[in-house]
Amino acid sequence: MPLYYYGFDWTYLVLILPCMIFSLIASSSVNSTFKKYAKQFSRRRLTGAQAAQRVLSANGVHGVRIERVSGNLTDHYNPQDNTIYLSESVYHAPTIAAVGVACHEAGHAVQYAVGYAPIKVRGAILPACQIGSQISWPMIFIGLIMNSQFMINI
Repeated sequence: MPLYYYGFDWTYLVLILPCMIFSLIASSSVNSTFKKYAKQFSRRRLTGAQAAQRVLSANGVHGVRIERVSGNLTDHYNPQDNTIYLSESVYHAPTIAAVGVACHEAGHAVQYAVGYAPIKVRGAILPACQIGSQISWPMIFIGLIMNSQFMINI
């Protein structure tokens, strides 16, 4: 029996479903790891903001602002305004998770400051990736609906 059976193209599910499952597993893993280490204090009791500032200072990077942003795990470095945005669960928290996330974002600022070539490529493709991540789930469901002719009785 072919994959295209009774008006439904099963190829769509064979290709998309594993990607959806992998995406959900990866997201769940990141969230659970963050939650686990958000309960453990760092030895020096540095907050995420303080840790990010130390990484910048240790690498001779100046002029980068560190600001708080709402949400959970919404942390990012914006090279356009030279600002590290740390979520509320990272900015003031003296936990291992907060320090790890803050240092990761500070690392991006250092990469831009020293002109690291791969970060320039990342910066060039980032807008397209952000749009793609915003519309991926709606597009998957629209594709399923449009591909499901068996649901429409013509």
